[in-house]
Amino acid sequence: MLSERLLQRNKQSLEQARSRLRTDLTRMGMTSSQVERPGLGTHMADQATEVFEQARDLAVSHQLGHTLELVDRALEKLKQEHYGACEACGAAIDPARLKALPYATHCMSCQARQEQTAARR
Repeated sequence: MLSERLLQRNKQSLEQARSRLRTDLTRMGMTSSQVERPGLGTHMADQATEVFEQARDLAVSHQLGHTLELVDRALEKLKQEHYGACEACGAAIDPARLKALPYATHCMSCQARQEQTAARR
């Protein structure tokens, strides 16, 4: 069982993270569903640079969007009092893991299994 102090601390961290992520996404001028086509410059090197920058920005935007989804899901779990349970096995996630990564969805064992499975692909 997680302490009330840890729950409040993590809720505050999650709310701050959500605000920061939303600001970053807005600042980038992109959402995860928005894809811009590369513009045409006057030189091939200019075009390559622009395409690279757009691809990088899109990748960052997608990662920020994914993290925002995890943060929103963690805040919803806090509301429903299901916060801190592993989504794979249902076991309690170690409080130290939640302190370091408040939007963690898996316990260390399940996370390791998931990463091993992904590495095999």
